[in-house]
Amino acid sequence: MLRYILLATAISISSLALTSQAHAQYQVYSQDEEHITPTSDTRPVPWPWSRAQPFPWFDIQGLWKVEQDDFISYFTFRVVKERATGERQLRVKQIDGLNCREIANGVGVAVGSERSQRILARMKSKAGTDYRVQITAFAEQDSPERPLQGNIPVQSVMVVSISSADGPRPISTPVHMQIMKVSGYQDLSPCREDLKK
Repeated sequence: MLRYILLATAISISSLALTSQAHAQYQVYSQDEEHITPTSDTRPVPWPWSRAQPFPWFDIQGLWKVEQDDFISYFTFRVVKERATGERQLRVKQIDGLNCREIANGVGVAVGSERSQRILARMKSKAGTDYRVQITAFAEQDSPERPLQGNIPVQSVMVVSISSADGPRPISTPVHMQIMKVSGYQDLSPCREDLKK
């Protein structure tokens, strides 16, 4: 009888420990994931996708900033060549605008060919969630929003679209935001300067 009581106690303690561990993982997951994309976006999607421009490989490298309501995030983009094919790819890192820490990274490829109008990156967050980032370029005259002026002039109006990847916990429906270039380097000092303001 004593053996059954001890066994039942051990099972109960194990269950409590697993529940506590799962709850702690969820808390870490939520804190890490909450700054990937804005919590809600009810605006219509005004971008004329059929008028997208060829992707501006020469303008993209550096640090970019996106800001919508209370959501602030930075992206670093670095152009690299794929060893086997020699095709250009884009190394992408997303930086939390509230603490200037990397929250995700991934590799972007041109959809179709290098002369494509958009780059699609599959991102993996530090907490292990997969999601997608698409970068699209538009001519200023085709922009339905006033073009943002960053510290570095670029030839195109750039739009970043963030959407969930297939998985058990989708982030949200796609969110489309204009993004502006703040540095030609991947140095995070502009983010740190913003934190001091």
